[in-house]
Amino acid sequence: MHQSRTVSVLRALRLSMSKVGQDLFELPLAVLGATQDVVGNDACAGVFDEDQLMVLLDGPAGARGAAMVDAAFVGGLIQQQTMGTVQPFNADGPPRIMTTTDASLIEPFLNTLLERAAPLPQIEEERQLMAGFKFGAKAQNLRLLMLALEDDAYHILRLTLDLAQGARQGELLLCLPVPKPPPKIADPDAAEEEEVVDEGSKTLCENVLSLKANLIVSLTQLQLPIRVAGALQVGQVLELGRVSFADAQVRTLEGRIVGHGVLGQRDGMRALRVKHRAKKRETLLRRSSDAGALRAEAAQDAQFDDFYSVQDLPAVAGQAGDAPARPDTDVDFATAPMPDLSDLPGFEDDANSTPDAMGQ
Repeated sequence: MHQSRTVSVLRALRLSMSKVGQDLFELPLAVLGATQDVVGNDACAGVFDEDQLMVLLDGPAGARGAAMVDAAFVGGLIQQQTMGTVQPFNADGPPRIMTTTDASLIEPFLNTLLERAAPLPQIEEERQLMAGFKFGAKAQNLRLLMLALEDDAYHILRLTLDLAQGARQGELLLCLPVPKPPPKIADPDAAEEEEVVDEGSKTLCENVLSLKANLIVSLTQLQLPIRVAGALQVGQVLELGRVSFADAQVRTLEGRIVGHGVLGQRDGMRALRVKHRAKKRETLLRRSSDAGALRAEAAQDAQFDDFYSVQDLPAVAGQAGDAPARPDTDVDFATAPMPDLSDLPGFEDDANSTPDAMGQ
């Protein structure tokens, strides 16, 4: 007797289904059958059908789930709202193409169903399974849907529904991530407990600052005809033309120049002092209130006083000569390995380093 009164996840959905159908659409809804399984992330793709309506569900702390509604159920809801009656489903008819309008129709149904069913289970873990989930967006295809599902395991809740007392049958599938156990607290009696920060609660600024940007520092750019580049051999010396450590180029991995700077060292480490843009340098300061800005700029420059002086650098081979003429067909070697500069004062003797890698 006690087990029959226990409210599980499937029983909670069964109890809520009829109330949601009556309150939202004045449609008699009943659950004919319900199953629950736990599958891994790799097996989730096998439970979905791209011919049905697939939607993403947004959960608490950035969790993602999914739902699938078949064409029979979607068509029944449309008939109920437009004609006030539900007709039998024609399985032999042409397949129905699911649209964003169909997803908008399902949105209030899913949100109300999950909201009412979530607090009913008696077990805490089962209450957390549906708590906080709501309609997110229509999934365009199965590949994009699976990219959004990142958890290791999911609960698959499959419900067979009866519409309008036997007029037609439909199917609803919910794919919800297995709830994670609560974080363990080392000392619960401590006066000050450490706050657990969820990854999904980070601000946009924190996420942007944690991104990595790979840049390349380039001293020169060499262009050669394809026939000359194809004839290059190991150990061959190339004329670099004019190379200036005071005008190093900061490039993206695609080769686009994003700034300039002075290449040197600081505290025994290779370093690059980025130059200010010319527009800021040319701005005249004529008011007495601008003195603070001048002092701040001077203090910033003073931090680089121990930069390597580029005037003391030895002459680079080929600096006095002219750069080779540019042919009609060029190859960009901005990221090509440069000659060994380990004998320059102020740089470590690293035979495996290249000038382009100094600023990474």
